[in-house]
Amino acid sequence: APCPSPAAEPGMAGNPSYWQQLHAKFAQIQREVQDKSRSLNKAFGIFNADTLRHCVTNISQDVEGYKGLIARPYESVNRAMPGSYYSDVERTIYLTYLIIMEDTSKYDELFQKERKFVSFEYYTTHVRHIDYDDLVYGNGSLSSLLAAYPQTKPGLTRFLYEIVLRRMEIRDRSRSVNSIDVVFNFDCIGFTGTPFIDNYPTFEYIRSGREDTIPDLIDRSFYAYSSESLEVAQFQSRFERFQGANSGVVVEYAPSAFMTAETDELAILQRLFETGPSTTGAEPGGFNALVDLCGIFKKTSVYEVRDAVRRHFGPDRFLFLYHINQADGGDRVLYLNAETDVQFDEEFYKHLCKTYGASLREKIFFFIDNRNVIGKDIPFQLGYRASYGQPLFWRSAVLAHDVTDFSKIWQAMGRSRTMGATRFTIFTSAVDLHQGPRDIKDHALTRSLYVRNCDSKMAGNLSSIYQTLISLDNLSRGAFYFCDEINNVFLEKLERTIGAKVEAHVTSLTRGVLGAAATASILVHILRAKLARSSIPAVAEVGASAPPPETVRELLGHVVRHKFEQRAERAPDVFDELLLFLSGEQEGTMEVSYTKQQQKQKTKTHNKDQDADTLEAFDKKHQLVLSFEVDDYFRHTLEPVADVVKAVLGLPLAVPIFSLACTIGGRRRAVHVYPTLQFLYSHHVAERYITQEVRDLAGAFDPTEHPDGPGGLPAICARFLETVKAAAAKPAPPPRGGGGGGGGVLDTETLVSHVRQNPQYTLLALQSGAYVIGMKDQFNVHTLPSHPLYSHARYVADEAGYVLYEAPRDPADRSGGVDRFGPYHIEQYVLMEALSKSEVALNVLEYYASDKERLDRGVERYKETQGKGFVCWRFLLDEK
Repeated sequence: APCPSPAAEPGMAGNPSYWQQLHAKFAQIQREVQDKSRSLNKAFGIFNADTLRHCVTNISQDVEGYKGLIARPYESVNRAMPGSYYSDVERTIYLTYLIIMEDTSKYDELFQKERKFVSFEYYTTHVRHIDYDDLVYGNGSLSSLLAAYPQTKPGLTRFLYEIVLRRMEIRDRSRSVNSIDVVFNFDCIGFTGTPFIDNYPTFEYIRSGREDTIPDLIDRSFYAYSSESLEVAQFQSRFERFQGANSGVVVEYAPSAFMTAETDELAILQRLFETGPSTTGAEPGGFNALVDLCGIFKKTSVYEVRDAVRRHFGPDRFLFLYHINQADGGDRVLYLNAETDVQFDEEFYKHLCKTYGASLREKIFFFIDNRNVIGKDIPFQLGYRASYGQPLFWRSAVLAHDVTDFSKIWQAMGRSRTMGATRFTIFTSAVDLHQGPRDIKDHALTRSLYVRNCDSKMAGNLSSIYQTLISLDNLSRGAFYFCDEINNVFLEKLERTIGAKVEAHVTSLTRGVLGAAATASILVHILRAKLARSSIPAVAEVGASAPPPETVRELLGHVVRHKFEQRAERAPDVFDELLLFLSGEQEGTMEVSYTKQQQKQKTKTHNKDQDADTLEAFDKKHQLVLSFEVDDYFRHTLEPVADVVKAVLGLPLAVPIFSLACTIGGRRRAVHVYPTLQFLYSHHVAERYITQEVRDLAGAFDPTEHPDGPGGLPAICARFLETVKAAAAKPAPPPRGGGGGGGGVLDTETLVSHVRQNPQYTLLALQSGAYVIGMKDQFNVHTLPSHPLYSHARYVADEAGYVLYEAPRDPADRSGGVDRFGPYHIEQYVLMEALSKSEVALNVLEYYASDKERLDRGVERYKETQGKGFVCWRFLLDEK
């Protein structure tokens, strides 16, 4: 392992047992990383120099693979528990360091955002080999800097490492929702397919105080466990029940050893074409669908795949290549004999059917990567089968290689919605010789994979049994939430308080779970149902009958201590076997957990990083360049009136960047949104907005002219207000088709849109139908008074609906409800829904359409004690 021995490091003597444990843990992580690196399955991060495969076409897959190692997802106990799991901080710390050191290019984007924060003191200490201005203000990527100045790697990686660690969420206090009681929720959420849940009694069983045998809630008659040693006929009967309507699936297994011998992805693709499935005279040769389940073709672009298909099959065999757009995940079709790449939608599918009829399946090759579980082609497959009586996928090659999870293989096969009519070839490392085509349930390998999958689903993992204990403790206390005392394992270990808290936790759970007859019987029922199906004799013996109370009590303690990595070394006994079984495929104490709330937030927080609003490179014809000279810029910034840069950035442009038409109060009206110049300096603007007219408006500002002159900002704003007034006087266009515009009650119809989806902004409202959009926080209470439009501003709100400013008015006057212009005017929420798909706005519009009187009553009654705007939804509509 690359980590040094803790005995050799100064400053580690204060807590030697922890540092020894941490060193062993890092070494175990390193072994896991190297093992994953040797895998062809590129869904995992690959770190060492010999096997590292950077993905040029889809770097996000690499990043997700690395995140998968840092926070490896496992099956959740219950999807209704968003805060149940927390990150293994130690694992994150080590793997973050390893990724930065071994695969630095993944941090090019982060470095570009943060480089301007490199202090001169840090520069002189760690990275003085580069010119300071080039380092802080240059455009060279991190990877290019390291290639040119390798001696700066320790300093630059340390800089990034500190940033990553500062951004880590280390929990230092308990959260009230970190364990929602799954027992109380079970009747509502239904079966999630996850371990342990299927052994719970219903809420009705618990409420009525029943003490009879807890019934099985889920039909598991199609499960096949290794401990049962089923006869062939018995297994096939269960597998048929698992298949349901997808019976008669014909599969052949082919060895995939040649994939490990090749390093060139295109060479592997060529070998697949040459190997191919077995053929008969009734079907075309080869296959027309390739499902890359394990991510073999990660570096290869779709154009290289197209060329390989054309070389092997000739220019006339296939005419189209179906693929997944690496940028947005959309379904695309690339012409094999041209550069045309079009969207695969219903219109194009109908065109193909009209042109080629039943022979369409011989003209299109489906190249499906491991992310595309459900594509837009699926309804087309069903329609094609109904129209022509044959499958669109006549033969499908599934690249499973080292994937042994049968549910994933079955899902990849299910990419063909005509499984019974499609012939499958599964390339796997589990076979050395080709196994010819026959019914999938007749293959010995199918049985092995299926039984293993059933065993794994039944066993679960350590967190699922621990969460079960928490849920039962909640039940015994009649509580819905669980607030633990162990706030952060990482910090508790460092402070050497973890041991005492874990023991107190064990005592509390033992008293709560086993102290009540109902919860104790539920736990015994769960354990017996699991343990009895184990293939480990010692474990199955414990589950053969109801485990005695002493065994259950001791096992509970072992589970909790093992969960927090506090189980002491001891002589091997049956509890080691029990823990190994209950941990599923996990080995030792190396479980990884993660926060689902963080996963949901990651797309939201991505755009909120520092300097996230940087401008992408527009085409030359759409670029806008402005420059001004001042004698002392820093002195000018101290005086808002003299700050030329701030003044010009607040300049409103009298060309709408977004316009829509809607019907409010029976009158059709147009709503125009005008940008500030600063808003154009963001990634929220489509480049086509910057026309010559916009350039002329932006260039009208002249800082050398007197402020009251035609080139001064007040004069420009006055002309802007005249344009706004003239636009408001024009009638709005009627709905298209003379009827509804597709917008429901409001008949909303977008007229102009040069704003990209989900922007971050502040919106200054001038009058009904006229708004100025600025950057996030551009119109705030501190800078707004110095803006020439200040006296005309009625209110300012942001994309979430928070009202940042409102002009003075009588707070008691709420007449008019949502039809009156102001922070509650329906126009505001029409714009919020159109620009950012706000949930608050959607609620307002739904109520406007179905219960407008209630909205009006809420607005007229609301005293704004809790805040302004419909973001205070529950206070506004509280009619108690």
